[in-house]
Amino acid sequence: MESDPVEPPKKNRRTIVACFVGIATLFVVVIALAVFLACAGAVFPLQILFYTFLGWLPFLNRVIPQMTVSVSGLVTTFLLVVIMAVVMQLLGGYALRRLQTQNTIAVPKQWRVRWTFALIALVVLSFTGGFAVVGVAHQTVWLATVNESLTHQGVSEAARRSQSRNNLKQIGLALHNYHDTFEQFPSGGSFSQAGLPQHSWITRIIPFLDQASLYNQIDFHQPWTAEANRKIFETRLYALQIPGMGYAFDNGKSREENAKGYQPAHYAANSRVLNVNSGMKFKEITDGTSHTILAGEIKSNIKAWGDPINFRDPTLGINQSPHGFGSPFAGGAHVLFCDGRVHFVTDKVDPQLLKTLSTPAGGEPVGDF
Repeated sequence: MESDPVEPPKKNRRTIVACFVGIATLFVVVIALAVFLACAGAVFPLQILFYTFLGWLPFLNRVIPQMTVSVSGLVTTFLLVVIMAVVMQLLGGYALRRLQTQNTIAVPKQWRVRWTFALIALVVLSFTGGFAVVGVAHQTVWLATVNESLTHQGVSEAARRSQSRNNLKQIGLALHNYHDTFEQFPSGGSFSQAGLPQHSWITRIIPFLDQASLYNQIDFHQPWTAEANRKIFETRLYALQIPGMGYAFDNGKSREENAKGYQPAHYAANSRVLNVNSGMKFKEITDGTSHTILAGEIKSNIKAWGDPINFRDPTLGINQSPHGFGSPFAGGAHVLFCDGRVHFVTDKVDPQLLKTLSTPAGGEPVGDF
């Protein structure tokens, strides 16, 4: 005989309804508060809430276009996961058999496959959580020690400086990886025997900036301005742009008018290290890699990242010449040294010291800077 369905207690139904009403009320209050703050011009609290709960959306929008899928990497990862699963399955079964022979505690008869996958998921989550904790700790320390006042403008300025600094570190790592592969730095710009411009030093290192698929599309038998290469060099590479400078080239004109749609690079090489058809080796930098400028930020006379003449002389000063190094940040510019270190060099730096840091084999003594 089938039993009649049991009605849930009225008290439970009231509790559920009360929860829904509470959630709806809270939602209305939050929306009303947000509208009030927006009308009052107090958008900073709203921005904090947005970046706290939805900040991952613009991050993904910025990062995903730069990501490339490596088939070999996916295959390697899959094989490693399979090997780890097999090892865990065997070890789990072995551990159960040992416990069964000891008869000390009640254990299942066999190790289940789902337990193995649960352990793998736990390991992955543990590593992910560890990286997240390290990242949060790093950002917390940075916010606690940053020099700028913690206003919206100050945080924005500090964040842009930090991102540009990280961009230069990525460029430095890519240049080092290039040197490890080819035993020298790339030439500042390659030119044909007739003197026609071909390709830039940045083009040579983009495989080491996670842009191998983009690099493989370039026709190196034709110059970077050839129609066959246009689409490649119209691709925006965030690691080559200072946040906030956007698409703008020098003289304030639009990118379409000024550079025919080509994407800019807000970083240039030291012409004394990377020049026309010449790239140095570490052993040729006798002044020391930690005392020799390799590249730096620029804010004027900006070139496209595919332009073979994207190099300049640091001795022109920091923020002193449209053809020298500089940045939109007050007080100086970030500079990449040949050892991969990034340093903020003040625009008040002594010209003689800057010349010493610019020459790879000048033999001059280096002071403090």
